[in-house]
Amino acid sequence: MSMDWIKFCFLSLFLLCQKTVLAQEYAESYPEECHGTLAFWTSHKTEFEEAAARAGVSPRFMFAIVAPEISQFASLVDKAQTYALKVLYVQQGKAYANFSIGLFQMKPSFVEQLEAYVRADKELAGEYPDVLLPADSKEVRIKRVERLETQDWQMAYLMLFCRVISHRFGDVSFATEEEKLRFYANAYNRGFLLDEKQLRQAGGAYFPFFAIRKFRYADVALWFYRHAL
Repeated sequence: MSMDWIKFCFLSLFLLCQKTVLAQEYAESYPEECHGTLAFWTSHKTEFEEAAARAGVSPRFMFAIVAPEISQFASLVDKAQTYALKVLYVQQGKAYANFSIGLFQMKPSFVEQLEAYVRADKELAGEYPDVLLPADSKEVRIKRVERLETQDWQMAYLMLFCRVISHRFGDVSFATEEEKLRFYANAYNRGFLLDEKQLRQAGGAYFPFFAIRKFRYADVALWFYRHAL
């Protein structure tokens, strides 16, 4: 065994331990939020199982992708500000107001990107016709916001996100499901239109956005994956 390979193994082990410690520090910083998020998983496991079966991933995997967002939902901006942003988006479109909605904190622009990707692929368009909305208009933006305000549609969009990632990166291999989860979590948090190299990178620590102490989104997702029973 070469020295370079030994160094690589030690470095990989060190980075894995470091990520585990940082994620544990997130759980210690937000104990009630993490407990509540795991309780949400327990009470909604059936919905995740149904969606995951269509997405081709495990229910726990799918939950972990959005678990960090669920854990911070109660700490987000007030309803009055969110309402004002919704009105601005409906009136002017995503260029004027792009904000997050619901427990999974999905942006209208995120859904628009999913719609565009599905529409451009004949197979996906035939498989998910109900997702596709007509050309952009005030009425269409109202419909999109209304969908995002329901848990059923957020789950449907999460399922579709997993399908789109598996379709877009179908030739990408992962050594473990945890490595795959980090890739999907990065795509969810940073944007699924990034390339493979960008999504494999750890990225900066920007989560939670309004917190003083920040963590890597994928690290937090992995913590929830390991603790969801």
